[in-house]
Amino acid sequence: MKITRTTHILFIALIIVIVFSNSLKNKFAWDDKFLIVNNPYIKDCTYISKIFNNQLYEGDGMHSNFYRPAQLFSFMIDYRIWKLNPFGYHLTSLLLHIFNSALVYLIVFAISSSPYMAFVTASLFGVAPAISGITFYIPARSDLLMALFLFLSLWFFIRYRQKGKSMLYAASVFLFALSLICKEMALMLPLLLVLEMRRNHERDRASFKLLLPYAAVLLAYVFLRVTVLNFAKGSNPIIDSSFPATLPLAARLLTNFKVIFLYMKILVAPFGLHIEWFVEPVRSIFQSKILLYIAGFITMILAVKKISNKNKLILFGSLWFLFALSPVLNIYPISVLFGEGWLYVPSVGFFIVLSAIFKDIIKPKLGNFLSGILITFFLIYCAFFTIAYGRAWKDSVSVFNNVLRYEKNSPFIYLTYNNLGMAYYDKGDFEKSIEYCKKSISLNPDYFDAYNNLGIAYIATGKTVRAIKSFKIAIRLKRDFVSSYSNLGHLYAFIGFKDRAIEILNAAIKINPNSHRAYCNLGYVYMEKRDIVKAEEFFKKASQLREGDYEPHYCLGTVYIKNKNYKKALDEYNKALKLGLCDFEIYNKLGFAYVKNGRFQEAEAAFRHSLALNKEQSEPYNNLGNLYSIFGYFCLAINEYREALKIGTGDKGIVDNINKAKFRWKQALRKTSSKFTIPMH
Repeated sequence: MKITRTTHILFIALIIVIVFSNSLKNKFAWDDKFLIVNNPYIKDCTYISKIFNNQLYEGDGMHSNFYRPAQLFSFMIDYRIWKLNPFGYHLTSLLLHIFNSALVYLIVFAISSSPYMAFVTASLFGVAPAISGITFYIPARSDLLMALFLFLSLWFFIRYRQKGKSMLYAASVFLFALSLICKEMALMLPLLLVLEMRRNHERDRASFKLLLPYAAVLLAYVFLRVTVLNFAKGSNPIIDSSFPATLPLAARLLTNFKVIFLYMKILVAPFGLHIEWFVEPVRSIFQSKILLYIAGFITMILAVKKISNKNKLILFGSLWFLFALSPVLNIYPISVLFGEGWLYVPSVGFFIVLSAIFKDIIKPKLGNFLSGILITFFLIYCAFFTIAYGRAWKDSVSVFNNVLRYEKNSPFIYLTYNNLGMAYYDKGDFEKSIEYCKKSISLNPDYFDAYNNLGIAYIATGKTVRAIKSFKIAIRLKRDFVSSYSNLGHLYAFIGFKDRAIEILNAAIKINPNSHRAYCNLGYVYMEKRDIVKAEEFFKKASQLREGDYEPHYCLGTVYIKNKNYKKALDEYNKALKLGLCDFEIYNKLGFAYVKNGRFQEAEAAFRHSLALNKEQSEPYNNLGNLYSIFGYFCLAINEYREALKIGTGDKGIVDNINKAKFRWKQALRKTSSKFTIPMH
């Protein structure tokens, strides 16, 4: 069989599917909760403008200065197909990685004219453990999409220079713009284009004029990001308070020598991979080992220069690696000093160098067979580590436990303990949640967020007094911590201290008049006080402050049920459903609202849906019994009542419904039989 480029790409795709197939079983992890599960903006197409006008975490009410609309748009598409089934989101990420690997093959083939180099580079890229987290971690979709459009842009640029068709050039510029709205790191592309032109020794002005549209797109993007798309309002609290921002430029530059070697190390020896790396910064040139790193870097430059005389692609790959890394080398301080995910595009350059070494140095010495065996073993070695690393991405608990294995001495490990506490809470293991929140506090007694999360976990275990104490400590540590005010107010209402709850929640609103959570909790308090008018007012305010939150709409539906305004109740319940609320209670209440609006067929479907989500509840069975009784289907009604009675054993209301249905059934039978009685003469 003739081996073609298509054969190579299909084989690479098959390898990737085999290696990453277990990721399809993984659950949502970490930021999936904020970007997908609790994000109303991806659940309703009417919010598409908000995706393009707001920062990444706006949907969940969190702050950031990340602008990633393409990422959220892809989640919106996923949600339309898969709802909240993580399988579909993982499948999309896997398919994107396969497409990216195919593009790597095409790009390397175009610049090298070597199917061998293209295959080796794309295969290594496809299974590399150091960049596998990008495929395992759904919120890394931004990297996958950025790489997709960036690779396509580079590919069309290369094809334009080969074919001379202006449409290819226009498509390349447009794809560069798309890559920028996926992730800021795409600004590296003009450097890669320069590298591609220099590869052919093109230095004339006409050639470099080709870069002007890309420069214009980049300048326009930068202008928009510092003006209308700057969500930090003059300063970015996420970046300005980050660890790299506390370091002087000289320290960051010195640390880069260490960071670059660490990146290269995990590409060939992927031991200890985890999502949150702490790199000890280099503060002085005389600090231990830094002179070795600098000497090693200089030696590497000299070695590349020497080897490149025989194979120019070694220099090309080396410069690709450095140019692609440049946006994340903290010349301008970003979030952390080191991140595995940032290697996704730079790794291509590293693998180009490796494939060139295999082709021009190892293969001539060992021959085709032995060099082929060596490459095969290296691919198996990479695949083994990638499969093993995939287990660490099973869920949030696995992700953060994996971080703890390698970062116990990090000064920021208290953040990981807090994240692990939240992960255990989401999993329903509240005792573990308390344990890890306490560990976070023991490492940083001033960490207010851990006290807030500890209070939430205490509520779940019924330890009300301890929860109140935890929220109060969080407030003392951070006087404007609205979340703890809101949680404390809600807790006071729950234990019956309604006036105190109102006082606390009003204090939260005074701190932040836009706190939708405080308004929503006030609505709950007034519902408890049976002040339906006030409850409606505050739920409406909460829904206005955060349009995409389903909770105020659900609560308004309940308010309207109490007011017997069943049409409005139905509208609000449907809004809550549209915004992502999908539990058995909403469908049961929706069914009741349908009944009251005379929409009986839809009511039956809603009750059935509620039972499909949770069969261990008596209310939908009872409601179905009532519905069937309305239409005189007494046999069906009694069956539903009996199912309800199995769950709500001894429930007097259900027993009464059974007796009523039997009585009405007998009456109906008597009426029917009297119609067919033969009259006496």
